[in-house]
Amino acid sequence: MREVLDELGVSPEALVPRHREELDELGFCRLDGFIDADTAGQMIGQITRLLAGTRQGGTLHLKGLLDQGSLFDALWLRPELLAAVTHLLGPDFQIRQMHYRAGKPGHGGQALHMDATERAGPGQWRACNAIVALTGFTPTNGATRVVPRSHLDHHFRPPGGHRPHPDEMLLTGPVGTCWLFNSHLWHSGTRNDSTEPRHAVLTAFHRRNSGPTLGSALPSHETVLRLGNAAYLLL
Repeated sequence: MREVLDELGVSPEALVPRHREELDELGFCRLDGFIDADTAGQMIGQITRLLAGTRQGGTLHLKGLLDQGSLFDALWLRPELLAAVTHLLGPDFQIRQMHYRAGKPGHGGQALHMDATERAGPGQWRACNAIVALTGFTPTNGATRVVPRSHLDHHFRPPGGHRPHPDEMLLTGPVGTCWLFNSHLWHSGTRNDSTEPRHAVLTAFHRRNSGPTLGSALPSHETVLRLGNAAYLLL
């Protein structure tokens, strides 16, 4: 797997020291200008077409974006992001899921939770997630909240229900911003109190052989051909 990452330009130098420190200490880092607004708009248009005719609740969901063509490769096939993932999980990781999620107005609130199934520590992290804002994340439209450093606190106890935690912070930023966060970090979506859906795509990375998870279907033959050696990160 190291050879594949080298071919993709993924080296320790691709991760700036500040992001490395933030991942270790806070549990997340922010990559500004990850995609441009035009690309984000194209992605929303494609997702809207894929959702046409489906039944959705208060939060829009669409899985399987890895198999929806090269447009969505920009959300993960990037040296700076993959270097950050390598820092957390080591070089032997795979992508399990690329999932669109958009809380509609009046929806999207969640209780604080971890995406990992068990607590861990440095050198043992099992998973991480990248979330890319396809529309700007604001204090009122359902931005993700995180509790910095909670990935290191094995005694952390979240408040009940959707109640806030005194140390939580909102991940707010303009369209095209990407956040990578350790899946052992306590986090959640918040209620969208704006008048428009909050569009985002989440990509889940897991340490290889870390056990089965929902949504870990193999990529299509067409996707493997499109990605070439990079497809090893999906298999």
